[in-house]
Amino acid sequence: MQSTDDKYVNNEIFTELKYYADFYEYLSDSVMCFPTSGTSAIMNIDTYVFMSIKGTIESINLVLKDGQLNDAYALLRKFYDSVLINSYVNLYINDHADKSVMYVQKINDWLKGKEALPRMGEMTKYLNNSSKLVELNKLIDADDRYKSIRKRCNDNMHYNYFSLLMMNEGKVYMKERYQHLLQLKQDIKDVFLLNIIYMFIINDYYMLSSDYVDYLEAGMTPPEDSQYWVAPFIQEMVDNFLKTERPDFFKLLSDSTSMHLS
Repeated sequence: MQSTDDKYVNNEIFTELKYYADFYEYLSDSVMCFPTSGTSAIMNIDTYVFMSIKGTIESINLVLKDGQLNDAYALLRKFYDSVLINSYVNLYINDHADKSVMYVQKINDWLKGKEALPRMGEMTKYLNNSSKLVELNKLIDADDRYKSIRKRCNDNMHYNYFSLLMMNEGKVYMKERYQHLLQLKQDIKDVFLLNIIYMFIINDYYMLSSDYVDYLEAGMTPPEDSQYWVAPFIQEMVDNFLKTERPDFFKLLSDSTSMHLS
């Protein structure tokens, strides 16, 4: 299977990568109006985080088009790390933001380049021990998919098997190349959905439709309950991905929020 074969270049993964990249751009624009509490940032810091993730996904798309599956997994690990960092930062801010203190020092120092965030293991432990995420952590731990994804990413990063090194040479025939592509497609989707569930459990208002703010900016009284309306692009993602791929995540999110998910 060469990178130029129709079966490879026409795989659905390329359509899905375009969708994920567009979704993060929409989300970046959508959350811009929510200032990040506990920091000196003028705009929501996730505006920049989501655009960075968009760039990583576009990079995965580019290297895959050249048949470089090994590099794609290295970038997937970066995407996975970004998801954990994004979740940790938002959860830490929510846990430590206090009206009596202007800034959440650890996060604000990170924003200003004065201090690095904790190592990935420590951030993961913080997420795993959160009282806010108890039910979500049970669902994440119910199977080994995320441990397996992490292992595949690390195997590719460190060339743990010679065959993985060869996955970066798209012109070399390898019968298992297409199976690796299908696995990567599922792994990217699972990491995307992990970001979705972390993000909306921690900050459910990120799902908010622009209608409520639009009414206020126009000097009009927003319709009743409009503060709970969900943005159409988020409902579309829920219908097309979250409900079908992770109905357990969807149920937990629906049960955990006042937002009008359907």
